[in-house]
Amino acid sequence: MKSEETTTKKKSLFAETRVSKEYKTTLTPGQFKTGSMVHRGKPTDQEWFQVYGNTMEDLEEMAIVQIPVGDRVEDYIIRGTKAFLDQATDLFKKVKLCTIVFYVTSNGKHGLWNVSIPSPNKENYVNAWVATANEIVEMAQHKWVKKQSDVGNGYYQGFYADEKDNQIFGEPKFKFGYEEAIEKSYDKFFITEETIETDPHLRTAMGKSLELKTQKLENRKFKK
Repeated sequence: MKSEETTTKKKSLFAETRVSKEYKTTLTPGQFKTGSMVHRGKPTDQEWFQVYGNTMEDLEEMAIVQIPVGDRVEDYIIRGTKAFLDQATDLFKKVKLCTIVFYVTSNGKHGLWNVSIPSPNKENYVNAWVATANEIVEMAQHKWVKKQSDVGNGYYQGFYADEKDNQIFGEPKFKFGYEEAIEKSYDKFFITEETIETDPHLRTAMGKSLELKTQKLENRKFKK
């Protein structure tokens, strides 16, 4: 589904995150604003959702690295030239290619779901979670759907909304364009030629990666 493109001028990071004086005064006790947020994570098993675009080609494939940030782990997107992608892939462990899926739920929550790209293993099998996630994403580009995790069988089950629910949900209303959603959601979690030199979490992760590589080389020498 196509979004309602916005034409707002891009602001600096500080302008985007600074809280205005009017913000607190417009809220009632116990209320907080989420309308400008884009959640990072897949829809829950209880949420009906639709996905941006008409085909998978409308969605971008990007390289993702998981980086420790304090007491949690964050997904970072590698952004740059092919040469830089090769460099970053060599520096960090477990770089994975994902389709960045932009979705909106029936109650208006916007989110990005990093769906792994299907890739056969040595036995020519594709992970069932990955395969069914991609199928559900394609369905959700045209209908309201809900996924459910079938842990026992090791895959997602997909369900279409019935006619009554479709009438209640109506057409999906994307408040952001695709690229804008990625910028809003990932904010400072990009690996670029600049951030690889300045982001302390990336620097720490690179240091640990280099330590592991050095240890492996030393172990090989010792075995010889």
